Amino acid sequence: MNKLFKTTAMALMATLMMGTSASALAHKVGIVDMQQVYKQIPQMAKIEQQLLTEFAERRQELEKIQGDIRFEAEKFKRESATMSDEQKATLRDKIQGMQKVLTEKGRPLEQEIKTRQSEELAKVQDVIIKTIQSVAKKGKFDEVRVKDTTIYFNPDKVTDLSSKIVDAVSKK
Repeated sequence: MNKLFKTTAMALMATLMMGTSASALAHKVGIVDMQQVYKQIPQMAKIEQQLLTEFAERRQELEKIQGDIRFEAEKFKRESATMSDEQKATLRDKIQGMQKVLTEKGRPLEQEIKTRQSEELAKVQDVIIKTIQSVAKKGKFDEVRVKDTTIYFNPDKVTDLSSKIVDAVSKK
């Protein structure tokens, strides 16, 4: 009886293990190269152009201030030998004041640009993720991984979905 119980248990265990390995072989995995997707979708160029347009005036203002600072610094370099100490101090103060204005206007602009970029990227990322889910469901994938975070995958057993994602997102 005890021997029969052990034999039955072993047979049951072997059957379960075979079932597990069979289902493991049937596990369908896809991979997506997110960097490739971001580089190739037209939405990224559109966002870049949109942000350039949105912040163009303020960037031009900062570039003008930078140009004025360079001009005054070169003037100081050229003419400092012939300037009085008072003129040098006045010009130094002027340059420092312009640099302060540049910093006061530049940092908030930089922060605002980063915030807007994050907002727009979040929208695109949402579209990409929904597209990945849709493609995975249609292709009956059990799992989709991001290529950058995967240490190793066997290209013979894992399907690269990147080009399908690029095509689908590009149409949206």
